[in-house]
Amino acid sequence: MQDNLFATIRSRYNTLSKVQKNIADYILNNKSEVVRITISELAQKCNVSEPTVIRFINKLDYSSYQTFRIDMAGELSKETTRLSSNGIKIDDGYQNIEATDDIEIVKQKVIASAACAINDINNIINTEDLNKAVNLIFEASSILFYGSGGSSVIAMDAYHKFMRIGKKVSFDVNSHFSLIKTYHLESNDVVVLISHTGESREVLECAENAKKKGCKIIGITSYLNSALAKTSDVVLFSSTYDLKYYTDAMVSRLIQLVILDMIFISVSLKMGDESKEMIGKSRDAISVVKKGILK
Repeated sequence: MQDNLFATIRSRYNTLSKVQKNIADYILNNKSEVVRITISELAQKCNVSEPTVIRFINKLDYSSYQTFRIDMAGELSKETTRLSSNGIKIDDGYQNIEATDDIEIVKQKVIASAACAINDINNIINTEDLNKAVNLIFEASSILFYGSGGSSVIAMDAYHKFMRIGKKVSFDVNSHFSLIKTYHLESNDVVVLISHTGESREVLECAENAKKKGCKIIGITSYLNSALAKTSDVVLFSSTYDLKYYTDAMVSRLIQLVILDMIFISVSLKMGDESKEMIGKSRDAISVVKKGILK
């Protein structure tokens, strides 16, 4: 039995074929119906053959459709029935935005999708890999953060957090500057690369340079079969279930933030009193500005 069937489908969504994604979409969008229908009926609804449905079920580590449907019924029974005024379940999974949605519906759908992303993290993130990432950063002489596109702000946020606890960190929005920095890395440095697709040219160039220097690479990406995933020493999966009108992998960025928060807090705990002292010094440094002493 899966820990969370629907989260498992979403976490593996980007590894599915086009036909399998159609099956996944139908299941996720018609949960209450699918739990009651036979495999032949599901195949008909999805315009595929029964063997195709079986292959999809097997990819989710189920040996039979019956077991899959039993787990699905169990998951449905756990779902809350908390409804907003317009009938959207807060815990009813990712919500596609429609062109006709008003601001209230958009608000509720974004909240529901964000809540779903947070709940999925427990299924998506492998604790062993997370611990490896924590140890690498804790022991690193320096850490280089770089993110492509919308992930750049995630890399900057991580840079800011780890700087406050006294870690030697670097970050630059300019990809050329980041590439130059990789040429000056040492083998005991760590590079954290963030890319939704895992195929960004700039990110892969950074990874290649870091590898040549003998650095360890932590890759955060939504695609386990991506070039970044293959070249990283530790891969943390930020899978996202793509939605209409959600630009630049918004849900994926939310998961990336949470992943880096988990790493940051864990590293801070390993540092013990040192991290508390460093945070205190960082607060003192900016308190001068906040008090308006500096003009």
